[in-house]
Amino acid sequence: MENELIQALVTIVSFFNRTDRDKAFIKDAGVKLEATSFQLFVTIGRMQPTNVSDLANVLGKSHSSVSRQIDKLEQKELVTTKDAEVDARIRSIQLSKSGEQLKQILDATRINNISQALNSWSDEEKQSLLVNLQHLAETLNNFEK
Repeated sequence: MENELIQALVTIVSFFNRTDRDKAFIKDAGVKLEATSFQLFVTIGRMQPTNVSDLANVLGKSHSSVSRQIDKLEQKELVTTKDAEVDARIRSIQLSKSGEQLKQILDATRINNISQALNSWSDEEKQSLLVNLQHLAETLNNFEK
């Protein structure tokens, strides 16, 4: 059973990490955002305020690569950065007002897409999935090795 669980998790993670799906999603949302910046932008929106090191760790990218992408997002006025209060070497990053507006569009598109994908599911099946995913998320967040 563990192998089947791992395979299902890998399938789900792969679904959300595919850049071709990101491009299609961006097009579906009708927004102007480079696919290379999409995952970073979404992650900032979920973790904000955050910093380059945490983003690089979560996304599995180098510090310099993430820093360059943040600079591009800042030039497009989608994020704001400032020196962290505790350590000026750390940049605190969060979405700007226009970034928050873009996030709302992306969130609405994601909700619409998942609603369509789960259209044939009953409310009970959706509720069961939610409970199990929340339980899994809590379990994994508390897992230390």
